Amino acid sequence: MSPDSTQDLWPKWMWVAVPVLVVVVVAGLWWAIFGGDNEEQIASATATPTMRPISGQPTQAPTLRPTLPILMATATSDASVLPTVAPPTQETVQTPTAQPTATGGMAVGDRVQVTGANGVLNMRDGAGTGFKIVGSLRDGAIAEILDGPKEANGYTWWQVRNDAGVTGWAAGDWLKKVD
Repeated sequence: MSPDSTQDLWPKWMWVAVPVLVVVVVAGLWWAIFGGDNEEQIASATATPTMRPISGQPTQAPTLRPTLPILMATATSDASVLPTVAPPTQETVQTPTAQPTATGGMAVGDRVQVTGANGVLNMRDGAGTGFKIVGSLRDGAIAEILDGPKEANGYTWWQVRNDAGVTGWAAGDWLKKVD
């Protein structure tokens, strides 16, 4: 093949058009993957909410449960609306203290004695018969109530600590308050 025959395969303008077309396609793909919107342009065009104090509003007592924030709109000179989010309010919720129950009038802090357990009352690592046994109390043993009552498996359970310092949950049917 002579150099003249190569020119016959492609016209002269194709020798320029094909490389330019390849460069345009590669540049377009590059822009589509790595180009796009400039983050500075996006940041300047996006409105940022601001918090401003609201004077003259009464304050509320703190709460332990969250409330929905109150959104208030404020018009600016450029006529865009920016939401203002009020801080969440809190109200005080009182925790009830342990009251004596129908199970022998026992409450947290009381001293109790094991009675009628036919020898041994198991102490478990949770309130229920499915929990692992962590210790035991013999009939006549004295313990201190730390938590409870909790209902499980047909029993009222109390968390107790024996004189040796072992802590576990025991069924209240075999505990009697020591006066």
